[in-house]
Amino acid sequence: MAQTTEKAFETYVMQMLAAKGWQLGSASAWDKELALFPDQVTAFIADTQPELWADMRTLHADQLETMLVRELAIKGSLNVFRHGFKFYGKIFRMAFFKPAHGLNPEMLARYGCNGLSVTRQVPCHPGDQSTMDLVFSLNGLPVATCELKNPGTGQTWRNAIHQYQHDRDPRAPLFEFKKRALVHFAVDPDQVYMTTCIEGRRTPGGTRQ
Repeated sequence: MAQTTEKAFETYVMQMLAAKGWQLGSASAWDKELALFPDQVTAFIADTQPELWADMRTLHADQLETMLVRELAIKGSLNVFRHGFKFYGKIFRMAFFKPAHGLNPEMLARYGCNGLSVTRQVPCHPGDQSTMDLVFSLNGLPVATCELKNPGTGQTWRNAIHQYQHDRDPRAPLFEFKKRALVHFAVDPDQVYMTTCIEGRRTPGGTRQ
């Protein structure tokens, strides 16, 4: 019997990405107030910057998320990915980019520690139980959201765009422009549309991909 539900579509996308090396995240590890995965953030820092983390952990570990969220609010997630964030005078990196050559084994190793994850049914509003079909993250910070629609249920990408326009609060941390997710996708099996800014009913119809 053909699988025509959105849940089956989600499962297919998750399996496809897992086969390409993506990690499958858990919505229970998500902090919807902060709009990030705290344990993944800490694990990435501890694995890639152990000496710096050891110096800060004893005295300031409980303030890591607060400082990171503040930097995200001020500078935006893209800046934090590119340049890191300041934590008691030290710079913690939240991503490592592929070096131009292979002459630095340490930088190659750090690049290899980047963790891409995809998580289904992620709570997206602090004030209610709404969930995103999929959230794509890098090292615990969200970079993209996705609403999936399956024509077998009578819905298409148009319904996904409508959902972003009418059911997603642009003031929620996950959707704040440039501060968390950088792009939002409306997807069905045949077409994909995207926008970089959620603005309620003013949210554009999307750019076709």
